[in-house]
Amino acid sequence: MKKLVIAVVALLMSISAFAQQGDKAIGVNLVYGSEIKNIGLGIKGQYFFLDNVRGEASFNYFMKKDNVKLWELNANAHYMLGNESMWFYPLAGFNLANVKAEYYLNGGTISDSESKLGLNLGAGIQFPVSEMLDFTAEAKYVISDYDQFVIGIGLLYKF
Repeated sequence: MKKLVIAVVALLMSISAFAQQGDKAIGVNLVYGSEIKNIGLGIKGQYFFLDNVRGEASFNYFMKKDNVKLWELNANAHYMLGNESMWFYPLAGFNLANVKAEYYLNGGTISDSESKLGLNLGAGIQFPVSEMLDFTAEAKYVISDYDQFVIGIGLLYKF
C-alpha cells in the first residue's frame, strides 16, 4: 500500500502546472453540434485565476440549417493538468443557448426564438504549435432543454 501511495504522489508531483496566475489567451474555434447537426464558428477568451485553474468565456454560432439558427454563450472553468508540452483539462460551466426558427407561409415570414440555460460538462486537450500559439481540442455535453454534444478544435493566442 505504501508503494502505491508513493507512486501516486510521485505521479501527481510530475504533473506540474506551467501556466501562471494572470496568464491570458484569446482564440477561435470550429465546432460541431450533435443536435443541430451542423458546424459553427466560435471565439473565446481565457484567464488563469490560479496557476492551474482558468476561466473561459466563449461564443459559438452554428450555421443556419433547415431555417434554424443556434448560438450559445458559455462560461466554463478548466482545471489544468499537464506541463508546457501538453495540457489536459476537465471543464464545467454554464451555457445560454438561443434557437431561432423561421417559417415561410403565404409569402410572409414567421419566426420564433427561445433561450434556455444549461450546464456544460466535458474535457479538452491543449498543446503548443509555437511559443505564442496553442492548438486545442474539446468535447462537452450541454445539459439543457437543447441537450447536445459539442466538439471543437481551435487555436489560442497566449499573451
